[in-house]
Amino acid sequence: MVKLFIKQQGSGQPIVFLHGWGFNHSIWDKTAAALDNCTYQVDLPGHGKSPFCHYQLPTLTDCLIEQLPENAIWIAWSLGGLLAMATAIRYPRFIKALVLVSSSPRFVTTDNWLCAMKETVLQQFNQQLQEDSISTLQRFLALQVKDTSTARQQLRELSHLLKNNGYPQLAALQSGLHLLQTTDLREQLSMITCPTLAILGQQDAIVPVSVGVVWQQWMPSLRIVLIKSAAHIPFLSHPDTFLHELQRFLHDCVTA
Repeated sequence: MVKLFIKQQGSGQPIVFLHGWGFNHSIWDKTAAALDNCTYQVDLPGHGKSPFCHYQLPTLTDCLIEQLPENAIWIAWSLGGLLAMATAIRYPRFIKALVLVSSSPRFVTTDNWLCAMKETVLQQFNQQLQEDSISTLQRFLALQVKDTSTARQQLRELSHLLKNNGYPQLAALQSGLHLLQTTDLREQLSMITCPTLAILGQQDAIVPVSVGVVWQQWMPSLRIVLIKSAAHIPFLSHPDTFLHELQRFLHDCVTA
């Protein structure tokens, strides 16, 4: 089993943070610091300070379960949300609650699932990774903040965080894209029994807001919060609104 790097701080109710494709634990620094809890910021395999391992869902979920506390609230962004859902499906009693940020049970379109990216977009990113992984990451960052009023500021902050905390390994990027292209958790969503909140950005070019309505077909109890002028990273672009909605949900979970 690969030993993950996990930044832990604080005390109280444990909260786990999972980052998205191409990033690392530092994306959550500001959010974690704003919470009065015991936080665990994870570097997924091949990202940040964690060594690489093969990206198969059973392997990844087992790895997370073995190194994180029970009864924690998991806050997971994008690809991290996919892993959090898979973990909650396999280990329904392990996770107290889920907050899924700009995530989806399926990231690519199909005939009966139009609220996603076209598979050709991810295929193109995969091809470009072979030629220049850093430039491809920068293009992906630009896509995540597209059509937001603070796009330039967010891009500078994201680029700074990547440079300071290390670029992911190419194998991890390729494996993560493969998970995004091939994973479909829709039919298993009913196995998630914990309280779950989805926070979506109206301007998101990666996870369309229309995903929320169809998502509830499999999870009728799913709470959905829409941040109207946000794109794919609402906790950076709209931190006050994001924290307000997050803390309201956390209060309900802790006092339940």
